[in-house]
Amino acid sequence: MAPPAKKPGKPAPPRRGSPGLEGPPDVHPGLDELNLGRLTLNSAQKTVPPEMRRWEKSILTPDGRPVYVVCTVGEGEVVPHGLDNDFMVGLINLCFEAGVPNGPFTTTGYALLKAAGLPDSAQYYKAMQASLRRLSKAKYSVDEAWYRHHGSGGEWLSQEFSQISYLAFRRSNAGMSARSVIVVQLGVPILDSLRAGYIKPLDLEFYRSLSQPLVRALYRQLDALHFDEQAEDGLVREVTAPLLGWAVRLGLFSDRPDNILRALQPAHEELLARAYLNQVEHEGRGRQRTVRYVFAGPPRTDHPELAESLLARGVKKGMALRLSAAFPERIPEALGRFDHYMTTSRTAVGNPAGLLVAMIKSPEQYEGLGGPPPQDKAAPAPRKAELEPGAEALDLHPTRLRGPELGAWTVRQLGLLGVMKHLTVPERALLGDALAEGALDGSLLVKRATSAGYQGQTSVLQFVEELRAALLPGP
Repeated sequence: MAPPAKKPGKPAPPRRGSPGLEGPPDVHPGLDELNLGRLTLNSAQKTVPPEMRRWEKSILTPDGRPVYVVCTVGEGEVVPHGLDNDFMVGLINLCFEAGVPNGPFTTTGYALLKAAGLPDSAQYYKAMQASLRRLSKAKYSVDEAWYRHHGSGGEWLSQEFSQISYLAFRRSNAGMSARSVIVVQLGVPILDSLRAGYIKPLDLEFYRSLSQPLVRALYRQLDALHFDEQAEDGLVREVTAPLLGWAVRLGLFSDRPDNILRALQPAHEELLARAYLNQVEHEGRGRQRTVRYVFAGPPRTDHPELAESLLARGVKKGMALRLSAAFPERIPEALGRFDHYMTTSRTAVGNPAGLLVAMIKSPEQYEGLGGPPPQDKAAPAPRKAELEPGAEALDLHPTRLRGPELGAWTVRQLGLLGVMKHLTVPERALLGDALAEGALDGSLLVKRATSAGYQGQTSVLQFVEELRAALLPGP
């Protein structure tokens, strides 16, 4: 056996707050879609040959089944790779922040760049434009390898899709910039997974601070495999894989074990030094070599108190971490409803933890079960005709949000679209009041601001003036 890789002798830098890439915008606590994390649809290599328009790979699902995945692109294109992983992570988190809408959601070049954890420079705006194109052009065929979660179980499906199903953006003659308005819709299987809660926490601060695309892709893959609902507490302690198969899973296009180990060595050293991994070792020779990763500890959560509350009621640790990352706002009400039902029900509950998980994932199905129904304010109706959108057909309405949540989403979207910076503090307060009282429809405001962004800065300023007029008290 080859000796295990050792942690460097110098103290490991902290996992939180380490110096690294520039900070993100104010988005939802980090998360990842589990299928994307496990399948690695974008090659981890920083670059790929310019003629590479197809790859195929056979990998194992968490339950041990071999499955087949194919990626193809058209003439003149190249398969997604490198920074495309970072932009996809940014899009997933921005989509969740937008409420996982039924249609496209709106962002800006600056917001996407920061959500991806990349520096604000012309080089990365150029990379963003190329990445969005690759993510929308590449087609994937997944043979019984995409897990669709529903109810208390799920099923493995065959799927054909692109990671981005709709893309529109406005750019200057010089290309993509901070103020470029981007309208994007993720592929239907991805959206379905986000809505069903088939997601996991992703330590975005740690992810963004890692040095290279390969290190971040390896971390993302390992972190996805760390969660396994078949394990005793929903988390595995280590991952072992054939080295050649591991390279295929990561999208490393080499069949020479020595080259693969040489490529992975800097990533191994960094994840050991950062105390994410406790040990990395490899065993065997040539094509029979295997690699073994031992995790240093459980994944971090931004809501440890919520995870502990779920653990105390029998939920597995892996699931508790996932739910506390994905649905922190749902958990307190679900706990109250669950506790009330458990103390008043005359019927024994066969799987209490499963019931609690279902209450969090699908609260609308349990509104009449135990305790009062959730308060749900009606969506505000528009009252200012001058703010009605014209011929825009994009469905940007976050259908999951109501009341204060919809108002907060509207303010964030207007901030991303460059509107809020033109409003004074009193005007922002008036806007908040108008949204809370239903005097303005947040989804219509965002649609109109998006349309203005497409037409340029002059139209944005004109929209701001119309918004000011709508905020003024009537005669």
